[in-house]
Amino acid sequence: MPHRSAYVCLDCRVSVKRAANHCAEDRASREYRCPRCRRALVLAGDAFEAPPRRDRDAWRVLSVLLHAGLDFRQACCGCGPGYRPRSLREVRERLEYARRTGVPVARALATP
Repeated sequence: MPHRSAYVCLDCRVSVKRAANHCAEDRASREYRCPRCRRALVLAGDAFEAPPRRDRDAWRVLSVLLHAGLDFRQACCGCGPGYRPRSLREVRERLEYARRTGVPVARALATP
């Protein structure tokens, strides 16, 4: 059985598991589509757990993280994806920190 990762549709707030395409050539040639709206799915990673569909704030946080280039892939040692903000307040604080210090947004969001 191939390795499976979670893919999400941020518009529909849907998460599905599909065979992972971690190789750059595979990602370019294969694009998974949302079963509801047929838009392209975004790779969230193999350690991703989707929030409830009705939790709009959690999906907004997820959208910021994925658009910043962060994902939820398991590290090679099995220790998980590391710190990720869980609330909009934490995201705002991290974005303000990035703006104030000049730290890249992805790095600021991944720093506790």
